[in-house]
Amino acid sequence: MIRSPGPKGHPLHGSWPEFRADPLAFLLDGTLAYGDFFRFRLGLKQCFAVADPAAIQRVFSDREGFTDKAPPHRMQDAYPRSVARLEGSEHLERRRALAPAFQREALLARGGGAQRAVREGLAQLRTGEARPVLPALEDVALRSASMLLLGDAGERVVEHIAAELPRVEAWLGHAADDEAAYDRAREALATAILKAAEHRRAAGNPGAIDLLDPLLRAVDAGQMADQALIDEIVMMLVTHVPTGAACAWALHDLAQRPEVRRRLEEELDAVGARAAEVERAPLLSAVVLEALRLHPPVWVLAREARREFHHGPHAVNAGNEVLVSPYVMQRLPQYWKSPESFLPERFLPGSPWYVERPAPAYIPFGLGMRKCIGERTAILQMKLMLAALVRDFRFELPAGYEAGVGGQRPLVPRDGLPLLLERRKRAGRCDRDHEVAR
Repeated sequence: MIRSPGPKGHPLHGSWPEFRADPLAFLLDGTLAYGDFFRFRLGLKQCFAVADPAAIQRVFSDREGFTDKAPPHRMQDAYPRSVARLEGSEHLERRRALAPAFQREALLARGGGAQRAVREGLAQLRTGEARPVLPALEDVALRSASMLLLGDAGERVVEHIAAELPRVEAWLGHAADDEAAYDRAREALATAILKAAEHRRAAGNPGAIDLLDPLLRAVDAGQMADQALIDEIVMMLVTHVPTGAACAWALHDLAQRPEVRRRLEEELDAVGARAAEVERAPLLSAVVLEALRLHPPVWVLAREARREFHHGPHAVNAGNEVLVSPYVMQRLPQYWKSPESFLPERFLPGSPWYVERPAPAYIPFGLGMRKCIGERTAILQMKLMLAALVRDFRFELPAGYEAGVGGQRPLVPRDGLPLLLERRKRAGRCDRDHEVAR
């Protein structure tokens, strides 16, 4: 085995100062400079940045050889019984139990409630001077996720969830340190979730299966405690809030390519307003996928080796950390022509920009057994939100605005993405809105 290439770093700190200053640039520049398997130290921790598709496939499919690297300790300790935190057979069993709630038809059956939440939330946007839209989009993402995940029961508790989850999320993400406020919000959130569960028990669920159904069956069978049900729903909601940031990036990118925005307006004006019709719109789908390519909500995935791992001449020892960055993979020139450009056409079959590429080149929701189970929900949320925004508004970036990028989780545009909004007049608007309301 040969020593993998990589930066020498400081004798004590390794590459920690450079990584901390700009982790995205560090990982992307390192891959371009040293290749698709390079090593570096973060303090005493030996790390490997991997951008080789075959190696990524092996790392993410090796259940025994690699373990999911824990998030910040607050997230790990707060809701440990969610599928995101379970390991091994427990993780797989929970995923299998929850999978029917995330099937396409089940989600579309709950799409009407999510569309109402989107429409009501976006009605709060104001035209005129440039204002940040990210806070409103994050609120709409949370409300629409509540409806998509909890179905009719979500309508009874969505206001409580919208009020309390941001406080819980701020604590988990180390953006707030008031532990007493977090405890109050956590308790109120738990009460709201149990209220939704009791509503479902009393009313049943004549519609499509949602997240509550498999969880309540497990609780009622004695296979799960109420706290595990709460853990699961809170973590599902927390992981769907970044859809708001992804939508903000899509608006930013569309504002920079007004010709694509105009084509998208024409497409959405021509299709029906129901969730299933919006979901199938090809250019809208391509815009969503391209926005997720350029701005993946999770920019790095970490795995820790449990045993020695060999890939060609490279060796990863037990205890070493492997970092796979969706941000890097989705910007590598060997897989993407003009990787820094916003080109939804690359996701439209038949377009000159459309090419086949290895699966690990596009991983905004991860890969393998721990791929995000809510992928379909998040993509449907983005489509419903963007469809409503593009149909109802014209938007421009303020002169001189630069969105910037940093190592936050998720990636967010600077200053909450200020946009100049104006209402868009379109034929048939009242008829279409009435169609959705029904």
